[in-house]
Amino acid sequence: MIFSLLLISVLTAPRAPADAEVVVLVPKLDQSTQLLPFFTAAGSRSPLLRPEAWRSSAHPLIDVDVTSKEALALVGIDSASSLTASRLGDASIACVTVSEVDRYRKAADAKLARLGEVFEKVEGGVSVYASRDPLGRVLAAYVLHGKESCAISGHGRSVETQFSLLSKLVTKSAAGPGFGLAAKLPGVVQIIGPSGAQHGVVSLNAKGLTLTADAKSKGLPLAKLAGGGVSPLGAFSVPGMAVFRARVAKTQVPSMVEQAVRNFPGSATLLPLAREAAGYFTGNAAVLISHAKVTTGLRTREARFFAVRSVLIAEVTDPVAVEAMLIRLDPKTLVFREGTLTVTLVGSMLVVANDAEVRQRAVTALATAAGKQAHGVEFEVDPKLVARGLQQVPLLEAVQAPELAGLVAAGTELGPLLLASDKVTGFIDSAAGGQHSARLVWQLDAAKFTADAGVP
Repeated sequence: MIFSLLLISVLTAPRAPADAEVVVLVPKLDQSTQLLPFFTAAGSRSPLLRPEAWRSSAHPLIDVDVTSKEALALVGIDSASSLTASRLGDASIACVTVSEVDRYRKAADAKLARLGEVFEKVEGGVSVYASRDPLGRVLAAYVLHGKESCAISGHGRSVETQFSLLSKLVTKSAAGPGFGLAAKLPGVVQIIGPSGAQHGVVSLNAKGLTLTADAKSKGLPLAKLAGGGVSPLGAFSVPGMAVFRARVAKTQVPSMVEQAVRNFPGSATLLPLAREAAGYFTGNAAVLISHAKVTTGLRTREARFFAVRSVLIAEVTDPVAVEAMLIRLDPKTLVFREGTLTVTLVGSMLVVANDAEVRQRAVTALATAAGKQAHGVEFEVDPKLVARGLQQVPLLEAVQAPELAGLVAAGTELGPLLLASDKVTGFIDSAAGGQHSARLVWQLDAAKFTADAGVP
């Protein structure tokens, strides 16, 4: 009995090269349908997310809808088992469990025959099936070991040197710290960075029109957070594009202050003061990104900064000492053609703002901002306001500035979906040893997807 359970565990384990750049694991193919309501709806607004764009391309040799039990059965793939797809350089690899060997071989061999002359050989005690084209290249192959199979495509490059790798994959479970994290974070689909100093996993689950992405990582260059707890900004919330509440570990504050101030206009003036004041920050902070308002284009650093109306709030331990520092600051040095940056104290809160009206709304909200945070960082995003902000990126300037081209592309591809989304929320936490965990919840606006709802 115990041996049987161990055997089943081995046969359904993920299989991927140890040095794969990225691995996509579907632990049970027949559960992937849970993602369809969300991605079908999202894909109606963003073609990139349409299920048709990804569900038939998971296997290098067999074009099959991996979300359909019936379609998988027709090509001999076990829908109750896993699929592991990985990328290794120019090659894509997929491993599955076979339910009907004859059906599977017929489907795979049909693709091999289109690529060249089919041949069979034995590598490491495992049967290898491949084809050689007129130029002598082996563009694709697959191996079978019992009911386990791994297939590879070189996308125009020969994969003959990878036969031994395939033979090892089909007989051995994938190893690497990324898979260890994945085992602790169940998901209908898991995207894994399997190895290296920086590794992690993102697990996707969905219920109706709500997608949840949970992540765990180790080694990423992220700040250490203080975790959940009481904060004078723990309940801070103001309508806008996005609101972030953070409890940062005290040791991380100086470097984060330095990094933030370097992005401000007038940073040369502000940096000496910021470094002096860094020791007074508690690590409790909040950011309000209210809205976008492009008035002078986006060509300069100052124009981009003032185009996004925002406020940064941070708690200080000694308001009197910090006030004495601010007195030395000449406000005229923070006045620019595009706008004015203000740095003021409100009680024990340092308030840095680039818009007077947004600052006032944030300061008003401080009266009810105290509360308990459950996580180190918590955030709320209004996707509709984000979409409207992306619409303001000048197309002509994006042609001249590559860094703006990505915003235009995001607005074109994701804008309609963002306008049809209700909200995006999430959190980030950190743990010992450079580990971080996070969650993002994306909820579509059901009213936008009713039978008579038009595209906004």
